[in-house]
Parts: sequence; C-alpha cells; structure tokens
Amino acid sequence: MKTALIIIDVQNILVETGFQSNKMMDKISFLQHQARSKGIEILYIQHMENPEDSALEDWQLSPLLNRKSDEKVFQKKYNSIFKETALKDYLDKEDIDRLVLCGMQTEYCIDASVKVGFEFDYKLVIPEGAFTTFDGEDASAEKINTFYQKIWDGRFAKVLDYKNIFN
Repeated sequence: MKTALIIIDVQNILVETGFQSNKMMDKISFLQHQARSKGIEILYIQHMENPEDSALEDWQLSPLLNRKSDEKVFQKKYNSIFKETALKDYLDKEDIDRLVLCGMQTEYCIDASVKVGFEFDYKLVIPEGAFTTFDGEDASAEKINTFYQKIWDGRFAKVLDYKNIFN
C-alpha cells in the first residue's frame, strides 16, 4: 500500500480567516515533516475557479506550507480533487492507494473529495483537526468540523490522531 499526503486548498485567502487555521497549519506542518522523513509523496491541490485566479495573491498556496519545488501541484475548479484534474491518473500511475487528506474547506472540498475518493476505492485517512472551514449561517465552524468528522469516520475514511498517521 503506497500513501500520499494530499493538502487541499491551503491558499492565502482561506488560511488567513479560517477557524483555528493556525492549529490546522501546525498539524499540516507536522504531517509534512513526517511524510518527507518517510519518503511519502506530498501533493498539493489549488482551487482556481477562473484562469485569472492564478495571478491573484489571495489564491496562491500559502507560504506557510513551505512547499518544496519538486512537490506537485494539481489545480482544480470544482469541490472534488478528482473532477477534471489529472490527480486520479497520477495516483493510479504511481500505484498510490492510500490518501491522507487535509486542508480546507471541510464541508465543500474535503467532504466531496472524501466521498469521491471512497467511490474510487482509495483507503482514506483524515488527520483529526488537520482540516477546517468558516462559520456558516446555520452552524459554527467548530460544529461543522465535528459533524463531518463523525460522518466520515468508519463510513468513508478513518479519522486518526494526526501524530499517528504515518506510524
């Protein structure tokens, strides 16, 4: 079983205002360090609804990620990391079947990617607290995160303590 760490939509405009995004970033940094030390590939997903977005600083991957130049970036324009991207072909070519997903936004891109990844038979792992969102009209970000974590765990993915993901 070959694993990849996939960091979804950790872009400037989202990280600056996301719920407890500093805690999420600490966990993602830990995961990156662990993945690199074990030779696990790290892939980045960048949301770009319009081609013009690529020129805007707000939509750039956060420099807090400390992405290495040899780590691949896949751009997407839909919630799912798989829809109209080259990601699935790449994962299949590299025989990667276990995906560790983290980033933003819980109820949109993370949730869609978890469910589509499940349909594609990937083994999915969600590091607890390594994803976040914003307060919504009907629920706080904290409630949204808790709700989705409960939905995913044991149904679509395993939700694990972020410190034990690569052990």
